[in-house]
Amino acid sequence: MTVSIEPNTDDKVLRIFFIRHGQTDHNLKKILQGHVDVDINATGEDQADKVGQMLKIVKFDHFVSSDLIRCIKTTKEIIKYQDLDDFRTTYNLREREMGKVQGMYIKDALAQYGDGFRNMGETSEKLLERVNKEFDTILKEAIIRGNKNVGVCTHGGVLIQFFNHLYKDKHYKMNTKLLPEDLRVPFNTSVSVIDLDKATGEGLIQAFGDTTHLGADLKVNNQLLR
Repeated sequence: MTVSIEPNTDDKVLRIFFIRHGQTDHNLKKILQGHVDVDINATGEDQADKVGQMLKIVKFDHFVSSDLIRCIKTTKEIIKYQDLDDFRTTYNLREREMGKVQGMYIKDALAQYGDGFRNMGETSEKLLERVNKEFDTILKEAIIRGNKNVGVCTHGGVLIQFFNHLYKDKHYKMNTKLLPEDLRVPFNTSVSVIDLDKATGEGLIQAFGDTTHLGADLKVNNQLLR
């Protein structure tokens, strides 16, 4: 979905910009990454630079990244266009740990374990537990510091799980341009945006998977990739 990415100016609202990391060679080769610490490739660096240029109008108050290198490198490309001196990294924003299939080609995981390979490793409940913990920390920091715009760099599996959780379980409203079926694994360096009322906790999903900076509305065809 293509939307206008704009900064929040309302002190009562926290706007969080979620960015998926740039492309890796494992993405191209259809290898299940999980916690495998693989770097972004040249295309990923270019994607990250482009999303950084698009987001320079936002002026982030704070930025948080998964502690895996593909997110750290993406974040560094983004904040070079910001006034931020540094950013925080956390294990809580990592991709889902995938057990025995981590590092395997998808075709090999399917051949060896069938569709059940998707349930191996860390459970969805455990993933959401740590992501929600980080989300609560970001909100508390925003209230204390008066943050209005925060950036988060994380992973495709985290984004699809967390945004569906916000919509289905926390009853976040959704921009009228979005549909529930749009909440799928988003493209590399895509931008997803939520607004959160600091006082009431009510939320609105403003955008999901926006790739305006890449010149087209791009989608991930293979939804098994993580």
